[in-house]
Amino acid sequence: MKLVFSGKLDEALQKSGKKVVKVSFDEKEVLCKSENLELRYSVSDKDEILLILEMLVDFGYDVAIVEGFETEYGVKPAKISAMDELDKISDIETLRSLIKKVKAERSEMCGAIGIFIGFVRKIADGKEVIRLEYEAYDEVFDGKLREIEKRLETYPGVEGVKIFHRRGVLLPGEDIVYVVVMGRHRKHIWEPLSKSMEIVKEELPVWKKEVYSDGEVWVHDKREY
Repeated sequence: MKLVFSGKLDEALQKSGKKVVKVSFDEKEVLCKSENLELRYSVSDKDEILLILEMLVDFGYDVAIVEGFETEYGVKPAKISAMDELDKISDIETLRSLIKKVKAERSEMCGAIGIFIGFVRKIADGKEVIRLEYEAYDEVFDGKLREIEKRLETYPGVEGVKIFHRRGVLLPGEDIVYVVVMGRHRKHIWEPLSKSMEIVKEELPVWKKEVYSDGEVWVHDKREY
């Protein structure tokens, strides 16, 4: 699902043939409204906002037009001035949506899916983690993810790979990355699943800052032994 700020293209998006939902935020409430849906939720924290966005992804919406979204809840809405810019926006994904997409590709001969979930740890190197902050080189981020997926698909017996990596501010316990590998048999999925995060950490243009209770550090500045 593409997340875009409300603007002059709202009407064009509604008439584009895509499944569109409008999402309005204020301090305590979220209103989700589309042609077939009207839901109002009381919210108290970031986790509940993320759950609502993920629910809309799983409902199958292609685009969410947002108003009043002032904080990056682990996702970043885009500002677009032309319809052709929509395809350049990264999708919000859930584990369910990734599995659905990977099954849609060459699944007839497959019988196994392996999943890796990376999430924010509470204690790192003996220090209490307050949050992680991920920044990415957006212009090449999605292209590099697709390249990594295609490389993992060259493993014998692998028929599909999907990867989703969140950006922005993430708190302990929140998911960072999903990797979904589909293979013909279970023996085919373990090696590419294991290798996936090594490749992601080495090649994906994303940088992580760890914020502790007593300081902060960019991970590439840490000395590893």
